[in-house]
Amino acid sequence: MTSPLAANSARSLAWRALLVEQVFEWVPPFAAARVTTLALRAAGVRIGRASVFWGVPRLAGTGNVCSRLSVGTYCGFNARTYFELDDEITICDHVAVGQDVMFLTRKYDSRDPERRGVSSGSAPIVVGAGCWLGARVTVLPGVTIGAGSVIGASVVVSKDVPVDTLLMGNRTISLAKWR
Repeated sequence: MTSPLAANSARSLAWRALLVEQVFEWVPPFAAARVTTLALRAAGVRIGRASVFWGVPRLAGTGNVCSRLSVGTYCGFNARTYFELDDEITICDHVAVGQDVMFLTRKYDSRDPERRGVSSGSAPIVVGAGCWLGARVTVLPGVTIGAGSVIGASVVVSKDVPVDTLLMGNRTISLAKWR
């Protein structure tokens, strides 16, 4: 059980994240990127040095969503990034994220027709150092993307991606072999 002080602190941080979204949603993408990143830090998101958001990301989930997002140094996030923060999302250093990328942590059990559409828990997401995620990539719950991997545009990542791998559609190519 959480203390009343911790609950008030979580509500305050959630309120700050909502305020950042409301204020900066009217700012065009790529304008005021550093200010947007500073506002997200003030709301409680852990963002490393020299990382930038070129548009306000959507932070969704229950409770203190800001505390569940951790971004490393030298990362770049394009416009309209969506974070579903029912569990931890860890983005390591030097990660580039294209526009309209979605990170989804909420799981659904589709086996029981009576419970279809009802959340059955959540799982964390980890994106390794030096990864590139193309436009409109969707990362599903419990996925770990290995360091140095490249995910092509519009790919749905439903299982772990090994280190130094190119994932394009249904093709998986080892980048280590190309060196």
